Amino acid sequence: DCRVVSYAPSRDIYPYVKTVDFGSGCASAGGVTRRGKKIISVYADWRTAPAGTLISEATFSDFYIDSIRVEGNVQTYVDTAAVPGPVAFKVVSTKTLTSPNGDVTTFTATNYWLQTQGSDTPTGTDDVFQITGSATGNEVLDGVTSVIWSYNTDPAHPIIKDGDCEFRTQGALQIHVQIQTGGMSNFTEYLDYGNGACDNVATLSINGGEPQEVSLPLIFWPLSL
Repeated sequence: DCRVVSYAPSRDIYPYVKTVDFGSGCASAGGVTRRGKKIISVYADWRTAPAGTLISEATFSDFYIDSIRVEGNVQTYVDTAAVPGPVAFKVVSTKTLTSPNGDVTTFTATNYWLQTQGSDTPTGTDDVFQITGSATGNEVLDGVTSVIWSYNTDPAHPIIKDGDCEFRTQGALQIHVQIQTGGMSNFTEYLDYGNGACDNVATLSINGGEPQEVSLPLIFWPLSL
């Protein structure tokens, strides 16, 4: 509740700019602290826009999630129109994440958000989205590209995101990691978000090994998943 949201000139006039200012730090109910600003240019109303429309683009100003600095942009398109629906969005993210020690991760992700519940009510707290997609990125350590990674959602277990929960509640990611320093090596990871409970618990297995319980957000090279 400590964030400040403003609209210019007005949220009822397109296009407009929405600024979400987290100030010097706002801690969420899930324990994640954000600070700085998200600046979102909104070009069209997603409820009436046809498929293919770019409806918004988000950028970041001195923005941090916990200790990770976030730069880049996120573009959201209508993939399937709300009428007749169900609405689906294509979200293209290009981000650079910098950790306090100077390590840098750069990645590009394309995800599809299909609304499966909540479209008939005005509040977003009962919305449920099914997410599929993929991403590729790399990590630079001490000025040298040390890690190349990619992930995609498990086709049999798409990600489920509830509007009233900060965390992903179901689904899984298939992750491939290539380490280029200290000798070339490759391994796979499988991150399972659980059975639908709204909590910060997931399981992670490496190279098909025994799944281990982890806490979210999981900082992965150092991408937050």
